[in-house]
Amino acid sequence: MSNNKRYLVVDAGNTRIKAAIFNDEEIIEIHHFANTELQQLKSFLIDTRYHGAILSSVRSAKETQWMLQLMPNALLFRIQAKLPIQLDYETPETLGADRLANAIAAFHIAQGNCVIIDVGTCIKFDFVAENGRYQGGSISPGIQLRYKSMNSFTAALPLINITSPAKLIGKTTVDCMHSGVIGGIQAEINQFILNYKTVYQDLSIFVTGGDAQHFDFESKNSIFVNENLTLFGLYITLKEHAN
Repeated sequence: MSNNKRYLVVDAGNTRIKAAIFNDEEIIEIHHFANTELQQLKSFLIDTRYHGAILSSVRSAKETQWMLQLMPNALLFRIQAKLPIQLDYETPETLGADRLANAIAAFHIAQGNCVIIDVGTCIKFDFVAENGRYQGGSISPGIQLRYKSMNSFTAALPLINITSPAKLIGKTTVDCMHSGVIGGIQAEINQFILNYKTVYQDLSIFVTGGDAQHFDFESKNSIFVNENLTLFGLYITLKEHAN
């Protein structure tokens, strides 16, 4: 039976802030605030009524505290909080909040071996074992970082921003850069998926991140795509903390 309890989840990233209202594990409202819309965010937080709230923030301590003051009794998401999964990670203090929240969400859904592919500023693979222990993963540059590095560290290569599917063989320098970045990331993703499937036959795969839309994923019927995976992981943590 559904209930009317509303839970506020706020994910404050470097370039934007996402705020969602959950009820019974479903998002019933979602809002996005740019860095220039902090006054709108303030009004939203003041006006929103909720049963419980959680904040994940990579912002400065000053900005994070400002948001917490607008969210009375909110839980601040951090490694030290009560978490639904265990960490087998040698440097937990360096683990990004988004990676941890994604892992929590994926394991809650899969209840078994799962790998999360987050295609954003960086391309992150994270693995949670069937016993609910986060193991780690990999990080590599995303689309824009690869384009910018070629422009920054060479004298002749231009700065481009092309995300459409690429031809295997480029006929111009720009086309070659496009093929190398988009095709290279696609090959990287495909090979990592194959590597994980070789080791873990009973495996659930989750995909999230703003740039995931630019790539094809093999065996799509066995891959779960969820652009709000991080928010869901924060919500699950909030409910776990309340129990």
